Formats: sequence, structure tokens, C-alpha cells
Amino acid sequence: MRGVRVVVLGGLISGALGASSAGLAQTPLAPSAPSGQTATPAFEGWYKNPDGTFSLSFGYYNRNTAEVLSIPAGPDNFISPGDANQGQPTFFYPRRHWGVFAVKVPADFGTKKVVWTLKFRGKTYEIPGSLREEWQIDALEGEAGSNNTPPILTIGDGGPPARGPGGSSVERTRPWESR
Repeated sequence: MRGVRVVVLGGLISGALGASSAGLAQTPLAPSAPSGQTATPAFEGWYKNPDGTFSLSFGYYNRNTAEVLSIPAGPDNFISPGDANQGQPTFFYPRRHWGVFAVKVPADFGTKKVVWTLKFRGKTYEIPGSLREEWQIDALEGEAGSNNTPPILTIGDGGPPARGPGGSSVERTRPWESR
């Protein structure tokens, strides 16, 4: 009788291991693949603009470790309501990217929602963005603990500093062009 229990127990362990390795590519904590995966949109939060409007910040997660995905703005990559193209990316670089673009909404936006939809490889992902109080973020600092402060950039020696969404109004020149 003891031999039968061992065989059954061995069969259960073998079956469980086989099932987990067969489903490895479908589990959320599985190792990332270099290619063949999808990208999902992410809503990071909102911030108030100096003019009283609001900006809803979005990013994405490309599950691939090497493949850059191309999803043109249109029926497979759109924002609603409003114009389908509101500055969302069309190239999705590997891994997670925060604060890639923001959708500006009016001061009286209230409880409405903006939805970013991505369709790729037979999957559809939608993420709503709203002005819910718990999603308020600081436009420059990011969420506490995320260490997401934009760097200060200067153009040329002693040029004016530029940081964050406002950037700089300095005229950009190309070093290879004559002045």
C-alpha cells in the first residue's frame, strides 16, 4: 500500500510541476520574454495646471525585454472621448515607462473619464483616467518614494536650466549646423 501512495504522490507532484511549467508564459510573475508579448496602458494620476485645467498622466508596460512594439494611433491605439490621437505613444519600448504623456482636461471636468485603449496581438486593454482624489500626483516630483524627479538640463555652458513638463523656451540648435 505504501508503494501506491508514493506513486500517486509522485504523480501529483509531477502533474503539478508540469501544469505550472506549461502555464509559465501566462502567469503574471513569470519571467519576461524577449518578444511576442503585448503592452498595456497605465494611468498614473492627475495634477492641476497653473491655468486651472488638469492633466491626466499615462504610461505603459511593454512586457517584452527586447521587442519594440509599433501601434499607430488609430483604431488600435486611441483616446476617448475627443480626438483619437492625444499624444499617446506609437512606439512602445521594452519594460515599464512612467509619465509618457498627459491628456489635458478642462477645469470643470468633474467625474468624467478619459480612456486609453490599446489593441495588439488579439488583446484589448483599456485604462480609464479620472480626477478621483486618491490619484492626485505632483507633476514634477511623481509619487512619494518613486524618486521620479526630472533632471535639470542646461543647453550650452551657463544656459538657462530646464526641468519637467514645462521644459525650456531656449532655441534649440544642432551642433553640426553653422551659426
